[in-house]
Amino acid sequence: MIRKSTIAYFIFLLAVCYIITPWFFEKKLFFNEILAASGLLMLGYKRFRTGNDPISICMILLLGWCAVHAVTSLLRQDSFYYYLRNSVIAYSMLAFFTGFYCFKYLNGFIGRIRKILRYYIGIFLFIPLPLTFYERYGVSTLFPSLFKNTRYRLLPLLLIAMNIIYGFTYGSATALLIAGFLFWLFISTGYKFFLQSVMIMLLVFTIIFIYLQPNLALIRHQFSPRSTNAILDVMHSHPLLSIDGNATWRLVLWKQIIVDHFPANIYGLGFGTPLLQYYPIEDYSKLPSLPYVMGAHNSFVYLFGRLGIVYLLLIITVYITVFKEYFYYKQFYYSTNCILVFWSFFVITVIALFNPALESPLFASGYWMLLGFTARCIYNRRLQATHQSSAL
Repeated sequence: MIRKSTIAYFIFLLAVCYIITPWFFEKKLFFNEILAASGLLMLGYKRFRTGNDPISICMILLLGWCAVHAVTSLLRQDSFYYYLRNSVIAYSMLAFFTGFYCFKYLNGFIGRIRKILRYYIGIFLFIPLPLTFYERYGVSTLFPSLFKNTRYRLLPLLLIAMNIIYGFTYGSATALLIAGFLFWLFISTGYKFFLQSVMIMLLVFTIIFIYLQPNLALIRHQFSPRSTNAILDVMHSHPLLSIDGNATWRLVLWKQIIVDHFPANIYGLGFGTPLLQYYPIEDYSKLPSLPYVMGAHNSFVYLFGRLGIVYLLLIITVYITVFKEYFYYKQFYYSTNCILVFWSFFVITVIALFNPALESPLFASGYWMLLGFTARCIYNRRLQATHQSSAL
């Protein structure tokens, strides 16, 4: 009979390959769907019993809300094909349970492949490979796994330096943003300081976003799939928008989901419905599908558009839980090496903030699986604290 650890190691191997090169293993072999299916099978094996921790509860509620949208979207969808394409948002969440239930085998697996990862990731961190063999920002999620001693004082600096090198080697602005976020995380003195910083940045961004609304609205005047005149008009309308075309396109996409779809986005537009009217085009053969499947280059904004305010409230609850645990019990997580899991989850969070991740099979299961690992770390700490209290 096959041992449970062998099954877990095999799943982890698929996950590592999927993270390093999703452009092959997902595009050709559907590893995202395999990881999601493994989560569903494990959930069934556990007789659909889940943890009673806040993150697990939020995940059950989120899957339930996705099921509501899956049903109601059948009446609203324009195309059943795009309905199925959008459903990747929902079924990829099942990979959470893969991470949650297999976590106890993670250290053993990483210990066996750490040397191989160090050579592969380390060498090609400096020597660029084609994206088919080395994803241009997703590999950052594996950087913490290269280290065994979390007490090493220079470890935070090494992680920051690796992401900076990664960013320049592969021309990835996302990797540089990850380095910046990690620096901010490591210098934060505590949860209150971190939360205050987040609130200030959100407030500043909101003010700027509202201020730029008339400029972003100019996209509707000359937009054509065959012309760049519309986005150039937007960029030329304000100095802030002329700094970077990619950033300006992101703001245009976010405006459509947050502002143009109000109030329908409070409930959520569901699956198989068009979400975007104006968008950049790289491949004209995909033009008919872009309103339905193109990401907003911020997965949290995109999922808000599809799933509504319920998703937003649940994911905010998840992140409040994660960051409180990280800052309040940091020493415990250092002592158990779980701090590495937190760092990996923070990395993929930054990726999701600026790229299509949760709505794409190229990254979705990786995100939810890492959240599953993180939730299990928190669950284990609380369980240990409960046992200690009972012993007293």
